[in-house]
Amino acid sequence: MFEKTKLSLWDFFVSTLSGFAIVLSVLVHCLFKGLITWEIILDSSAALIAFAGFLIILLLGLLFEPLANYATKILTTCPYNYPELFGFKTWDGKIKSFEKIARTYIPEEIEGETYQYCKNWLQQNASDVFYMSFLAKYGFYRSMFFLLLLNAICIPFIYQSVCIKIIILSSFLLVLALVYLHRSGDFHRHMNTTVYMQFISLLNTKNKNN
Repeated sequence: MFEKTKLSLWDFFVSTLSGFAIVLSVLVHCLFKGLITWEIILDSSAALIAFAGFLIILLLGLLFEPLANYATKILTTCPYNYPELFGFKTWDGKIKSFEKIARTYIPEEIEGETYQYCKNWLQQNASDVFYMSFLAKYGFYRSMFFLLLLNAICIPFIYQSVCIKIIILSSFLLVLALVYLHRSGDFHRHMNTTVYMQFISLLNTKNKNN
């Protein structure tokens, strides 16, 4: 089936944006902590910063994405019901109905996850893979959720303070992280729905033509 290691254009953009957010977050903390100054940044070679910075950003994004994916899966499955918490229960029910229909088009001898089969089939047989934009947005918002959550948790330790300003900042970042988590859930469900609907539609068309 389709190689999972293949880096698509969407993967490139998501990794770059995620890496940029990570670098920006670290840079802001370093500036506020006095570990670096603007003079050091401004005195450095622009070409060197641009080249090395881009490679670092891309690498960080590629390394951070699977970590954010794994952490988000854990945080959204235990100990609370994530779909009910954000009002996804009805939507998930509709996705299950599409999944059952899609399963009827899959040979019985094919075992495994229905969604993965449908996605791989589309990647190999569809000229336009419509779900990729949703996949990219889902990945980006998921990574931003985890990055914001890490900042919300770590800020009191970074600045070694629990003053009112730190509490407000951490609380704001936590709320923002939950907003991004909800948004990632929206795109995750858009992605699933699109995969099943496109799979069913293309096979219906194929069967009619035959």
